[in-house]
Amino acid sequence: METKITEIINRIKNSDKRLKIIVAIGLLGILLIGLSGAFDSGKKEVTTDDFSYNEYCAELEEKTESIIGSIDGVGECRVMLTLKNSSESIFAKNSEENTNDGNYSKNSEYVLYDSDNGEKPVLIKEYFPEVKGVVVVCSGADNTAVREGVISCISSLYGLPSTKISVIKLK
Repeated sequence: METKITEIINRIKNSDKRLKIIVAIGLLGILLIGLSGAFDSGKKEVTTDDFSYNEYCAELEEKTESIIGSIDGVGECRVMLTLKNSSESIFAKNSEENTNDGNYSKNSEYVLYDSDNGEKPVLIKEYFPEVKGVVVVCSGADNTAVREGVISCISSLYGLPSTKISVIKLK
């Protein structure tokens, strides 16, 4: 076996320049094919941290209840929020558009970075659900000044018009 390999090497050494170039290109190709299997293809499934709509809503209600409850004259209170839509995340993408002979094609892939938990997409913006309406049930709602204070506070917190805020007396 060794003699055959040595014989082939000697033939290549004694051959013309074109054969040497062809053999070198072939060996380089085999090397590249072998190395390509050692690396990932770079195509990963995009995953994000789970967003819990219910937890987000409950946390907002809890914070709002705490703020409203600290207003003078409100007394005991409960708050319920309704939200628009759900969360939206915008990730960085590399996009490539081609227009050849009237044909249009677009390729895009997410920009990834290495994190402790593997590769993750680069987050550009994240939009949380917007508050659509608020109901406050409190023991001090029969007082007009308290009711107006609660409406003003919630309007400032969430940018809602007073028509989207209801303040009712707690039984």
